Amino acid sequence: MDSAPKTFKLRHILPNARSFNTKDIAFNRLTTVASECLPGDLYAALITANGDGHDEVEIAFKNGAVGILAERLLPIQHPLVLVDDTRTAVSVINQAIHNTPSSALKTIAVTGTSGINAASHLLCHVLTECGMAAAQIGSDQPNCERQFTDNLTGPLDELAKSNLDVAIVQLPANLLATRLYDHLQFDNLVITCIETEAEDFEGTPLAFENSFQRAFERLKPEHPAVLNLADPITRFEFLPENRPFLSIGPNDEADIFAQHIEHGRSGQTFRVHAGEHTREIFSPIHGHQHIYQCLQAIAIGLLQNLPFNSLCKAIESYEVAPGQLERIEAGQPFDVFIDHADTAKDLSKAIRSLRQVTEGRLIVVYGPSATNDAASRAAMGGVAEKFADVSVITENNPEYEHPLTIAHDVLDGYSRSADAYVIPGRERAIVWALTAARIEDTVLIAGKGRNNTHLLGSESLYFDDAEIASICLQELANPRPKYGRDVFRIEEYRD
Repeated sequence: MDSAPKTFKLRHILPNARSFNTKDIAFNRLTTVASECLPGDLYAALITANGDGHDEVEIAFKNGAVGILAERLLPIQHPLVLVDDTRTAVSVINQAIHNTPSSALKTIAVTGTSGINAASHLLCHVLTECGMAAAQIGSDQPNCERQFTDNLTGPLDELAKSNLDVAIVQLPANLLATRLYDHLQFDNLVITCIETEAEDFEGTPLAFENSFQRAFERLKPEHPAVLNLADPITRFEFLPENRPFLSIGPNDEADIFAQHIEHGRSGQTFRVHAGEHTREIFSPIHGHQHIYQCLQAIAIGLLQNLPFNSLCKAIESYEVAPGQLERIEAGQPFDVFIDHADTAKDLSKAIRSLRQVTEGRLIVVYGPSATNDAASRAAMGGVAEKFADVSVITENNPEYEHPLTIAHDVLDGYSRSADAYVIPGRERAIVWALTAARIEDTVLIAGKGRNNTHLLGSESLYFDDAEIASICLQELANPRPKYGRDVFRIEEYRD
């Protein structure tokens, strides 16, 4: 038998809020979409790009809402509580509902404009290998145009109850900018890198910058952040003046730095320096970006008082960075990688990393999504033409836009558009690239990484680059006769 839902008193959570038509509101659940209200819900009216939630309060009450949380006085007779900002109020309420989990559990936040998922996975692996009970919470972002979905506070509450040592929380700029998590607190903060032009950020440049400043505000007093001095934006524009931080980078200007020794098809070797400690590390994962993520994991580990050598050994045991130059291996005589890169800057990082270890041709399958504007699509085309030997433009979450329209924008970035292949069907493009690859070639499949969704119209379809590539490689290694047998009579075929 299900237990009765817990009841919360809004006056206890927001004592300074102004109440109308009621002394208090007792509610069971918080919701931000009027049409999805259930009996006993408190409806919070959010102003979004798609509309004003204050205009839908009657719908909320019709569906069973017991009260309204609003930013302005409304001409209604229903229970109403007025606050200055419903988003920050939602953050306060959500913390209260879940017993302020970030206070009960050591929490490390990872933010930036790229590499958040890979950095979080690596950090979780390193801390776990060094004996800490660690878990991570992914960056599934709440879409504030629809229902506010609690992807962080609720899961943090569950982790706090499971006696973990540390939780690693992924917080991209879009999530920070919502202000819906403004009352989380972090013990440490990792900023992977910051781009001045975040193609997937919905908002003004000022809001983009403020989202990272908000991350510093969530950091507990006197607790350090880990910053990447290899990123020029972080180095020159985001170093905090009144916050302690530990820096990582490519030279001794940083507190922890690495010297790149050697890279080849099997991986890369680099030497890490951390104060009096130094050690040479081999990693099978390619790219300078991965080295900086290793340094950030070491920095966080040192802040947890873990031994330096144990941290380095843990990094050497890490074999796959999900979706970040992830190798797909099926015994083929050429290399295949998948990567999340769906912007010009990320595509450039991935291609240039593989360019250094490719003896044959570099074949790149890529495509921007419908959210990329025409200029950013052309920029991706310019990168592919400059650094790839063979470039294949394909679809990647086209939504309601025709894939050939997106491809046309990409071709605007080419000096010689005839040098590019356009294969709209993503599966066909991947298969074509793999069948065209020769010994010592490298195939890069970019745009999704480990994201296995494909947005087409209003549908969200399943599509996994790694799975498609693996199936194709297996069929190339073990070809089956097209008609079921190697020899057949032409007369039988005609019949």
